Amino acid sequence: MIKKIVLIALVMLPVVAFAQESQKIAYINYMDVANAMPEYKLMQDSLNKSANEYQAEITSMRDEYTKKLSDFVNQQDSLNETIKARRQQEIQELQQRAESFQQYAAQKQDEMQQRLSAPIQDKLQKAISDVGKENNFLYIVGSQVLLYMSPTATDATPLVKKKLGIQ
Repeated sequence: MIKKIVLIALVMLPVVAFAQESQKIAYINYMDVANAMPEYKLMQDSLNKSANEYQAEITSMRDEYTKKLSDFVNQQDSLNETIKARRQQEIQELQQRAESFQQYAAQKQDEMQQRLSAPIQDKLQKAISDVGKENNFLYIVGSQVLLYMSPTATDATPLVKKKLGIQ
């Protein structure tokens, strides 16, 4: 009888240990933490300022294009063919420059976002790793990808915010 109890205990020990280990999984709302970081707000301000500057230049180019096109339409009947062809070419070049600049601005905005967000992501990843180590979590997963989350699941978001000094 004692052998059976010992055998059952030996069989149940790994099951109990696995059950305890499975509870060492936490989740985090990554965007909630990132949005609360002061660095993220500074990045957003820089990106918005840059976007506004690019948008002002694009608007200026469009206004110039619209004015030249309007002037051309109003005067085209009175212009000789050589001048008409030259102005049409100018208008096409303005349009191409505006489109090219718009693509350039979008590319520069993307590059700026990647450059500014890299240190933020690194800092956040380090904080997540530190919280995981300090609390002996096996995994910390993003809550955005979870299809089901138990009400008793461990939320590491407040722990990471505390680690970063965010309220």
